[in-house]
Amino acid sequence: MVKELVIYPDDRILSCTDVRDFKDESLPRLLQDMKDTMEANSLEALAAIQIAHPFNIVIIKKDGEYLEFINPRILKKEGIIENKEKTAYYPDIELTVPRYEKISIIYEDREGNQHSMKIEDRWLSTTLQRKIDYLFGGTPLDKVNKDYREQVLEALAGKGLVPQSLDVCPTFSRKDYITSFTDKILFFMGLSLITPIFAKFFHWTTTTISKIYTFDKIAFPSVIVLMIIYFIYAQYEAKKYKQCSSCQIGNQIGIIVKRVAVALAFAVGAWLWVNPQGLL
Repeated sequence: MVKELVIYPDDRILSCTDVRDFKDESLPRLLQDMKDTMEANSLEALAAIQIAHPFNIVIIKKDGEYLEFINPRILKKEGIIENKEKTAYYPDIELTVPRYEKISIIYEDREGNQHSMKIEDRWLSTTLQRKIDYLFGGTPLDKVNKDYREQVLEALAGKGLVPQSLDVCPTFSRKDYITSFTDKILFFMGLSLITPIFAKFFHWTTTTISKIYTFDKIAFPSVIVLMIIYFIYAQYEAKKYKQCSSCQIGNQIGIIVKRVAVALAFAVGAWLWVNPQGLL
């Protein structure tokens, strides 16, 4: 039976699970529905989630033969290439996506038997990779850089394909409050490093300097705690906003490392220059 394709911005594409029961009579029916849908839409490949069945199944039509991959996993990858590809999820859009030229996989057939395969055919390799993206909660747009992603989303918007909610990418994130507060702490930590100049000019007492140094001792672990909270919340957003590059872990780690490094430098500076035991 021909099924309706899941089209962007329908976010049902982002949730899949492995097939566990190979004796269930619904499995052969699902495989046939996928093939019928492929024929009706002239598709060369289809993931089950693309017809709203959240199972890790991919079917690829090659040389007139249907290849069924159930619960596929990529074990080995070789050779990065730039691949031009289309997918039914993003109608009439051609993407240039980095892919591996060759892959080795394991998968199961409809009887539950496990198989392994080394795929050196470039088309089959890249097509299977594209479909496996969907099985693990992603889309081909997750493989490209931010600027290119925004261009594609604008093109889709021009076709009237616009998300009905903010679940694609928020313009402002609550985690920005965390970074803003952290930056204020870092500002005052940096400002405290000129304490030796003010201490001599205004004849500050040891008590005043000790209070400033106490702030530095509290501020450094506070930055660490805030960055931990930031990372935990950012992981929540990364799962919710799949299309948002600022939600991805590489961006998060960069933000965290930069602020922790600055806080550490300021803490060392405070110990060397603000510590009243060494200053007076």
